[in-house]
Amino acid sequence: MPTAPRTPLLRPVLPHDLNVEVVERKGVGHPDTLADSIAELASIRYSQYCLREFGAILHHNLDKVAVLGGRARFGDCDGSYDRPVRVVFGGRVSTSFAGRPIPVRDILEAAAAEQLRRALPGFEHITWRVQHETTDSSKFEHWFAPRELADLPERPTAFSNDSALLVATAARTTAETVALLTEAWFRREPWAGSDIKALVVRDGNALNVTVCAPAVAGHLHTSTDFADAVSHTAQELTTQLLKRLPGPVTVVCNTRNTAKGPLSSQYFTLSGSAIDYGEDGLVGRGNARSGLITPGQQAGNEAAFGKNPAYHVGKVGGWLVDEASRTLADHSGGPCRIATIWRNGSPYPEPTSLDITTAHPCPEADDLVRAVLRRTDWVPDLVDNQRYLPAVLPVDELLAELDPPTLS
Repeated sequence: MPTAPRTPLLRPVLPHDLNVEVVERKGVGHPDTLADSIAELASIRYSQYCLREFGAILHHNLDKVAVLGGRARFGDCDGSYDRPVRVVFGGRVSTSFAGRPIPVRDILEAAAAEQLRRALPGFEHITWRVQHETTDSSKFEHWFAPRELADLPERPTAFSNDSALLVATAARTTAETVALLTEAWFRREPWAGSDIKALVVRDGNALNVTVCAPAVAGHLHTSTDFADAVSHTAQELTTQLLKRLPGPVTVVCNTRNTAKGPLSSQYFTLSGSAIDYGEDGLVGRGNARSGLITPGQQAGNEAAFGKNPAYHVGKVGGWLVDEASRTLADHSGGPCRIATIWRNGSPYPEPTSLDITTAHPCPEADDLVRAVLRRTDWVPDLVDNQRYLPAVLPVDELLAELDPPTLS
């Protein structure tokens, strides 16, 4: 096996070691996250259909989804839609196998409905429709209309279909965990919508958390009620963070709200999301595979959501480096960062470049990482376990990540 060179131009730094770290989380109801999650679930449901009916995942890339906001007309503390949300499916997808048609439209529409219902606490208040703009265009006649499994060249051995940089770090930094916890903490409140955005800035040991959390119709009646609910929730979160973290913590919420005027003049929603206001979302504009926006990881911009889980480098390569970083962090007992470059046509066990950074010396690091890169068991995790489908993580698990280690 050729030895992949270390890439000195990357000058890797572990985000855990940065003096200042900035992390952002777009919650599950954010329009961009809605686009990501609909694309991902559509790919999952399509893959499950293909595996069940044909024994293989057919060619598709559904990573070109747009969620175009609707329009709600608001009263003081309620409202109704007069323009629908539109879910636009782009990308390319196989529409038949061995001459047998695949119900692509039904699969995609069912996935969109499932994810919107899951992500929006006020789903019953919206109106929405689906627009299909997928194609089966290709220079290869049978790429999206295979006659048999032999028309899938990635079988039996997958290889990178593009050139890409994939980066993963493990374990999560404190700022990353706090960003995820902030969404989860607010989302527990019955009054809170799901379009929650958290921006965490860690300066040394000091944490500053800025939160934007919407009210969802049916739970609060005045702007004062909203201000009190937000303040109470923020104070509870601050208390929990101060118990667990060594430095000062500041949590600031809804900086544009005034506690004056009708509730609908604040960050108030029918659905739980700013899609009520016409806000649009597109795949790849928000969170990475980790569920976070993390410039400290010095990562590329390869969106995984909706990409083919059988072979696409943005999905498979991401899974491999994520698994490798988790394995290495567990083995070495400290944080690590793995950056891998694959060129178009590269076998996954043979990346063009492999850069490994660990907080603690680990002579076995290269062997451990390469062992993971030889794995081929990603499909069950990506499809059945829905590894990258955006979700709100459990509060208890996130708090446990922040608990000081106990002496054994």
